[in-house]
Amino acid sequence: MGFGRSGLGTGGFIASPLMVFAIGAVNGVAVVALLMLPAALLGVWQHRAGARRTLLLPLLPSAAIGTAIGGLILWGLVSSGEEAEVHRRLELLVALLCLVYGLLLTLRDWLANLGGGAGAPRARGLVLMGSAVGISQTVSNTGSPLMTLYFLRHGLNRGTFVPAQLSYMLVQNVLKLIPLISLGLLTPINATAGFILIPVTLAGSFAGQGFFLKASDTQFFRLYVLLLVMGFAVSLGLLIGRIPCLRVLDTLI
Repeated sequence: MGFGRSGLGTGGFIASPLMVFAIGAVNGVAVVALLMLPAALLGVWQHRAGARRTLLLPLLPSAAIGTAIGGLILWGLVSSGEEAEVHRRLELLVALLCLVYGLLLTLRDWLANLGGGAGAPRARGLVLMGSAVGISQTVSNTGSPLMTLYFLRHGLNRGTFVPAQLSYMLVQNVLKLIPLISLGLLTPINATAGFILIPVTLAGSFAGQGFFLKASDTQFFRLYVLLLVMGFAVSLGLLIGRIPCLRVLDTLI
C-alpha cells in the first residue's frame, strides 16, 4: 500500500484483494481503508510540489459525492444476509472490480488514443470521474486505476497526475471512514491490526518515493502492469472462493 501510493499514486487495486484473501472480506476491506490514510497523507506531502489547483478543486467535492453513493451501495451489500453471504458479496465485488481495472490498464495506450485522445480535462469530467472513483473506493478500496486512465487520456504525465490522485485519495479516504464505522465494518479489533501495520506502510511509502523519482515512464508502467498481474491472480482466486483456495494452498504446503 505504501509503495503503491507514493510510487504509483495508487495501491488499493493490489492491496485490497491481497488483504481480503489473507484475512477475509470484511476485515480486509476495513484494514486496507485504514492503511490508506497514512499512505495517502505521506504521499501528499512527498508530492506536494506537483499539485495543481485546477485539477484539485473539481476533484475534492466529487470525493464527497462518490463516498455518499458508495456508502449507500455498501449498506445494501452488508445490511442483509448471513455473515458468510456478506463476506462472499464483498469478495466478488473486490475481485470483479480489480479484474475490470486490470483489463482497462492493459488497454491504456489504446484507450488513451481512442478517437484521437482528448484535450485538457474539464471540471465536469473531473467531477464525474472523481465521483465514480469515490464509489469504487468506498465499496472495495479500488478505483485509482480509473483516475490514472482518465489522466492519461487527457495527456497528463505522471508528475502531474500522481499528486492530484494522492490529494483526492487523502480526502476520500477520510470521508469513507464514516460509512465503514457506521456500518460496523471498521471496529476497534480490526483497526488495531491496521495500526500495527502502519510502520510497514510508511516504510513502503519512502521506498515508493525513491522509485518514483528514479524510474523512467517505461519502468513506471512496467511495475504498474506487474502489480496488475498479481492483483489479477488473487482476484481470480477470490472469484473461485477464498476458503477453497486456502484449502488447496494448505494441501500444497
